[in-house]
Amino acid sequence: MKYVIIGNSVAGINAATAIRQNDTQGEILIISDEQTRPYSRPLLPNWVIGEVSFSEERMFYRRNDFFDKNNIQTLLGQTVEKVDTKQKTVILSNKENINYDKLIIASGANAIIPKNITGIDLDGVYTLTNIKGAKKLKEDLVKINSIVIVGAGLIGTKMAYDLSKIGKKVVLVELAKRVLFPALDDYAAVLIQEQLKLSGVDIILNDSVVELDGDKTVSQVTLSSGKKILCDACLLSVGVAPNVAFVDQNIKLDRGIVVDDYLKACDDCYAAGDVASIYDIVVNVRRPIPILPLAAREGYVAGLNASGHEVKFGGGFAMNSIEIGNVGFISMGLIESDTDEVLEYKKDDKYRKFIIRDNKLIGVILVNNVEKAGMFNWMIEKKFDVSWIKDTFLNNDFGWKYFDKAFRVLRLDRKLQR
Repeated sequence: MKYVIIGNSVAGINAATAIRQNDTQGEILIISDEQTRPYSRPLLPNWVIGEVSFSEERMFYRRNDFFDKNNIQTLLGQTVEKVDTKQKTVILSNKENINYDKLIIASGANAIIPKNITGIDLDGVYTLTNIKGAKKLKEDLVKINSIVIVGAGLIGTKMAYDLSKIGKKVVLVELAKRVLFPALDDYAAVLIQEQLKLSGVDIILNDSVVELDGDKTVSQVTLSSGKKILCDACLLSVGVAPNVAFVDQNIKLDRGIVVDDYLKACDDCYAAGDVASIYDIVVNVRRPIPILPLAAREGYVAGLNASGHEVKFGGGFAMNSIEIGNVGFISMGLIESDTDEVLEYKKDDKYRKFIIRDNKLIGVILVNNVEKAGMFNWMIEKKFDVSWIKDTFLNNDFGWKYFDKAFRVLRLDRKLQR
């Protein structure tokens, strides 16, 4: 049996791990357009500003000897041009054809480059979704004094804070009415915005970049409001789009690759990670949910199923976390609702919010109260009936002790059995 995996990040690596655990003899080939072993993309901002070294093991998902130990072949620095699912062939940009018995597409997502921005091709414009973009920004950082960051999502917000802390003049431009939309509500976003302002970040909301100007290198940004900002660089951080340009007509697309409950896209072809449209158990739609824990789970399940198992993937939900200055948060599922039950605790820089529908927890925001995040994550995932305990959610000492002892013992036993 020959397994071909497109993508060498967390989903692809977990798929290969599952296959090898289930099939010790099959041939496994991982194809990637990057030339490095699988690394942590969430740590790229830390690497850019020098908080972490690329030689540190925590930057990588597997040890350097992982591929040799598990008899996994790699084809690095090669771009997939097309997948022919009828002929069961992967065609590379160098026109090499690679046959497969089972295919797993774990090609991830690419940075969105807004086509409506004039001058987007100037030098000094960066993205930060892979090592190539991060390396370019890191190398040029010494000559950058001022930078405009377009988009206040997780990466944009973190980079705004980090770059400001090392002395760069930062302007953060966001089209929405708050930073970290839609990961946070208004109250939580204000707490983050205060930390950004304290660090020296200039935040512009309800506005967007329409033009980049400069002689070869960007030197000025123009906003839709007409405001002009002088700068040495521009970082685009407006989101990602699934990398699906190479798929054929047998693979259905709806924002990402449409998969069934077993992560199958079509005969002998599976998809996992940021490229796959999975079932969101909170909002009841299929969509890509580009977060690392889900990508890892999807990859593992896809690998098991490609190698003979029939394991159902139960779906997932959005989850985000970040720490900016003295404020750290975790949010999960739905973060705003006008029709569901909402419980809130607000005191200074501490904030807890819970959204409940039909006695099921469907959304959580924890700001500087993140210790019990795993418990609430479990409740959302299991669709746990919270009718008898929800009134204690806002208690400062809320924890497993509020649960019946027999229930706690049962849950611990199941955890140990896993």
